[in-house]
Amino acid sequence: MRWIQLCKRFKFRTKLILFLSAATVLISGITGLITYRIHISLFNEEVSRQYSLTAEQVLARLDSRVHDMYKVTDYITLNPSVKNAIKAQATGISSYDQMKLEDELDDQLYQVRLDAPEIMGIRIYDLKGNIFNLGTFAGSFQQMDPSYLAKMVHKLEGTGGEYIWNRLDADAFLQEEKSNWILAGRLMRSVDLETYGVMLILFNTSLFESYLKDLRLNEDIAAYLLDADGKLVYAFHNQDADPPPLTQLSMGATEIRDEQGAAHLYTKQTSDKAKFTLISKVSLAQIQHKGKIIVKVAVFSAAATVLCSWIIITIISRRLLRPLASLVNAMKRVRDGQFDTRVQIQTQDELGFIGERFNAMASRIDTLIHEVYERELSEKQAELKAIQAQLNPHFLYNTLSMFFWKFYMLGDEKSARLVTALSEMLQYTLEPVQRLTTLQDEMTQIDHYLQIQQARYQEALSIEISVPPELLRCQVIRLLLQPIVENVFVHAFADKRDNRRLEIRGFRYAGNDAESDMLILEIADNGCGMDPSKMDRILAPLVHADEERQHIGMRSVLRRIELIHGEPYGVQIESTVEVGTLVRLCLPYQVE
Repeated sequence: MRWIQLCKRFKFRTKLILFLSAATVLISGITGLITYRIHISLFNEEVSRQYSLTAEQVLARLDSRVHDMYKVTDYITLNPSVKNAIKAQATGISSYDQMKLEDELDDQLYQVRLDAPEIMGIRIYDLKGNIFNLGTFAGSFQQMDPSYLAKMVHKLEGTGGEYIWNRLDADAFLQEEKSNWILAGRLMRSVDLETYGVMLILFNTSLFESYLKDLRLNEDIAAYLLDADGKLVYAFHNQDADPPPLTQLSMGATEIRDEQGAAHLYTKQTSDKAKFTLISKVSLAQIQHKGKIIVKVAVFSAAATVLCSWIIITIISRRLLRPLASLVNAMKRVRDGQFDTRVQIQTQDELGFIGERFNAMASRIDTLIHEVYERELSEKQAELKAIQAQLNPHFLYNTLSMFFWKFYMLGDEKSARLVTALSEMLQYTLEPVQRLTTLQDEMTQIDHYLQIQQARYQEALSIEISVPPELLRCQVIRLLLQPIVENVFVHAFADKRDNRRLEIRGFRYAGNDAESDMLILEIADNGCGMDPSKMDRILAPLVHADEERQHIGMRSVLRRIELIHGEPYGVQIESTVEVGTLVRLCLPYQVE
């Protein structure tokens, strides 16, 4: 509030500069933010696509290399000399025979070790309980827990010669130590599918690491390699970590997650041959940080724009605002009563147009003042005449009261009742038609009117009124029924000599949830009726609202219902020539 009060004291030029500067800063800030958001969105989309392609290529090369390892071990397993040498051994051979066979097999597999340097060692279990260690680092099997190796051999039972991969945890060694090995195993089956042993292979982690390192965009990266059963085989960058749960991420898809305030990109790929699943994770924080330069540029550009705007506005404001200052001074003189004040027009722009309109306004003020003064005099005279005109109905009411007592004293009670009905009708009509009344008062007014008409037509008129007592407390517009009933005698019964029949009915129409209850009033006669064109002219809307004035008639009824209640309330007319007319009033059901 204090800031608003302070701004009111500033000059227009100062406020103009401040507001334009604030608008410039706001627009530049919003533009910079939107640009930054779009940049980050496009960047994430492109990085996701490129990184997904890279992960797919890395996994394809890794899959090809693992398939080569399959071929290498297939060469060993399907080699007849290896098969014969192993099957020829007896149960419980001596250490000498074991070492002799190991040297013999090492010589045969020398070229294999050269083609697959990732293989650190091979252990072969024959079906007679003998164990043979091959390779330079085959002694590493001695550091492993025999029960762990026995479980690995047990897993291979029932397989068809495919690889079973296993990550070496701390419980795989006799002593707690970390290694860069991965254990795989397979059954040794000959060409004729005869199983003659089990092979365990120790692979160096370089088999996977040499390929997965190509996924590194920055230091914050992790990759997880899972086997066909979804078990972790190798974790790049963090061997002890478990892969994140990505059950909702489909194969080949990417996902960006917000973890601890930093965005990370996840990809999920599956190889074709080894059926490995690669889950990679890389941080986008360092890359996205560079995109914030756009925001800084936007802020600096906004500051420069504000400075330039302030300089430009300061220079040109004097020339642009000089006509405005002249116009303000002229307005002050007019406020003091100097209506002959005029401003000098020097430009053809908006300020020049305002100056022309001001001069035209000032030149007409005197005329308008005289016109308003004369109009007020005329209105007062009209109000006085209206008050005088109201005296005549009051005089007539008093005169009818005198006639009532005159007839009453003479014993003519029938004439006295007619005079009383006419007097009460006149008194009822003196009240404003805009004021609401009850249906009971309205029916009393109709009863007075029908008494007069009954005296006129006597037996030639049949009247039937059916309005439930619970409806008499409903709120209705004053003088709503009389114009319609009066039209029956003026128009419908104009040429009818006998058998005149008039019915007035009322009932409550129950609405539903979408619409409210209605009060339905029907006035039916057996008069001359109307053709459709005449009904259309009656129901046609008024051209001017002031045509209603305060007169009582069908158009007045239509207009007042439209103005006071509106849709869906109104008047409906059903008529047949030489049969009769039914006028239905649809009003809101309002109980006082």
